[in-house]
Amino acid sequence: MQAYKRDEMISVTDLLKGFKMTLEKLTSHQLEKVAVMKNNKPEAVILSVDEYERLQSKYYWNRLDEETYLTKAYESLTDTDSKTMSIEELDKKLGEIIGRHES
Repeated sequence: MQAYKRDEMISVTDLLKGFKMTLEKLTSHQLEKVAVMKNNKPEAVILSVDEYERLQSKYYWNRLDEETYLTKAYESLTDTDSKTMSIEELDKKLGEIIGRHES
């Protein structure tokens, strides 16, 4: 179960009263997530669009089988002028590509 900080939890009533302020905290990245509480239990989580897209991208890359993952990574590497590179350079380049897709 996910843990929530005190300022990341809000009741449905308080959310309705202060929705604009809560939304501003999410979009300005003051908060990463907000758990909407009902009867002292989390019922829903609100995320910024940036965080949602980051999680979707991570989910996409994590669910690919190895062959598809490597094929897509290779296709991303074809924009380089050099046709040969060391394993260290390849590892660095793949790390950059994966980082772009996760963020």
